[in-house]
Amino acid sequence: MSTNNEVKQEINQVIADLEKQGIDVKAYLDGPNAERTGLGDVVEKTLQKFGITEDRFKKWFGLKECGCSKRKKWLNGLFSWTKYKQNENK
Repeated sequence: MSTNNEVKQEINQVIADLEKQGIDVKAYLDGPNAERTGLGDVVEKTLQKFGITEDRFKKWFGLKECGCSKRKKWLNGLFSWTKYKQNENK
């Protein structure tokens, strides 16, 4: 039975070999087809589908500033991920 350290070593060897073959995960995640999105983006997009926009929210409650952008940024910082879009030319 393998120990945790042995398993980690084996995984690190596999990763090192893949990197030698030119597979660069960082380039994949940060490349031209990578798109960063977060929870705030998802909430905003969902609300907009139902006609709830920042301007509409301010109008409903008579506000000059509602703090929506700050909340969106906070939620994005709390939970975000990278979506990889397939090359559309294929």
